[in-house]
Amino acid sequence: MLLVIFLLIGFGIVLGSSTRLDVMAHWSERRCDLDIMISAFMYKPDEIKENAFQFAGENFKFCIANMTTDYLETVFAKMFAALQKQMGAADIMTNVMNGLRSSLANIFKPFSQLINRFWHKFKQIGSLSSRIFQHLYMSMKKAAGITIASMFMAISLQTSIMNGIDLVINIIMIVLYIMLALSIIFFLPLLPVMVFVIMASVGIESAFPGRTGGVGSLFCFAPNTSVLAENGVYNIQDLKLGQKLADGSIVEAIIELPGSSEALYTIDGIYVSGGHRVWSHTDNTFISVKDHPWANRSYLAVNTVWTLITSSREIPVKGLTQSIRFADWEELPDTPVYSHAWDTIVRTFLNPADKLLYPVPTAAPCLDVDIRVKKLQSGFVPLKTIQRGDWVLTNTGWTKVLGVCSRIVNGGIGIKGSRITDGLWIHNESWKHPTGKMDSTQWQGIQLVTESGTFYMKRIDSDELELVRDFTEVGYTNLLESYAMEDKI
Repeated sequence: MLLVIFLLIGFGIVLGSSTRLDVMAHWSERRCDLDIMISAFMYKPDEIKENAFQFAGENFKFCIANMTTDYLETVFAKMFAALQKQMGAADIMTNVMNGLRSSLANIFKPFSQLINRFWHKFKQIGSLSSRIFQHLYMSMKKAAGITIASMFMAISLQTSIMNGIDLVINIIMIVLYIMLALSIIFFLPLLPVMVFVIMASVGIESAFPGRTGGVGSLFCFAPNTSVLAENGVYNIQDLKLGQKLADGSIVEAIIELPGSSEALYTIDGIYVSGGHRVWSHTDNTFISVKDHPWANRSYLAVNTVWTLITSSREIPVKGLTQSIRFADWEELPDTPVYSHAWDTIVRTFLNPADKLLYPVPTAAPCLDVDIRVKKLQSGFVPLKTIQRGDWVLTNTGWTKVLGVCSRIVNGGIGIKGSRITDGLWIHNESWKHPTGKMDSTQWQGIQLVTESGTFYMKRIDSDELELVRDFTEVGYTNLLESYAMEDKI
């Protein structure tokens, strides 16, 4: 490969030397060839003192000047020949142009007249448009003025209204001050009476602690209270009907009630209402939670509370350090004597003038889960679908459902879907227990706690609306008084 390269270079040098000699021999004829102009520095004669590039530059200028001169001579020669021919035709063109001028003048004159008439109309339209624009502009200014005036009127009206409201408020405040002064004047004579009322309330609270609150402040637990069952520990709200507790008793009823604004008490980590009954080893009996030496008022108030009814009338609850015995909702033992006593208490509220003796019911008041009640905006629905906060129909309109009691009872009257117990109160001229033979079948039912203490029911085998008492029987507003009677028993 090197040999070939050297041979090619040598061949190029020899060929270039021969070509250079030929060009230099015919320099005057070939100096303006394109390839020679580009490579003129290779052909500089030795006798010329300039360097090769200056020589090439001079040669390039010489060639460009000659080519430009030849080109211009050729072009201008042809132009001069054409001009000579044109000059000959100039006379003819002059005649033609004169004819065209005459023709254009004849055409332009009517066109000019037409344009003049159009321009005159255009000026008239422009003048009319100017007047219309001026009217529109003036109308817009008037509209703007009216708008600004309306805004100021609205502001003035607003100010007037605010001043009027301030005046009304001042008048109301003056009336309230007068009423307050009159209230104080008329209240002073009643002050001794109010003292006696307060003393009576304090006396009731001292005699029956915890009984002056709402239905949820009587004897109920927080939802996460740990109840000791036979097979473990359960939150009270998670227990099931029929479940066996650690003390051998059976859960007969689970009651969900509204909480109270009163804070709960705490005993060994158990949150419970102050009026609930707890076993006292010191007194060897059940006492109110608030009176127990271990009890302390907490800061916890809950929206929903829970309690039970058990076969032993007691609830075993797991505390932080030990289990504690609490009474259930009923408190009274499940015996004929106490059942008769409670039935008598209820009759004093429902039928105070009735002094007759009636047979004592054998079962607590309860309704079949499929008995229907009329729910606000839903019509008649099964009792099992009712929840706290719903509104159901009663004889005075609509009453709010405060709580729900699910319970197991032994024996009932009627067929499935219409079963009730003989402990239920039904209004028929007066409040009475239902008549009918009680069977011995165990079944699960529901009772409600309502604001009115009553609600309408409709059995599936009847279209008649029947007014019944709720779970509290006496109504939750009378619980305080009924428990005072119960405490005496």
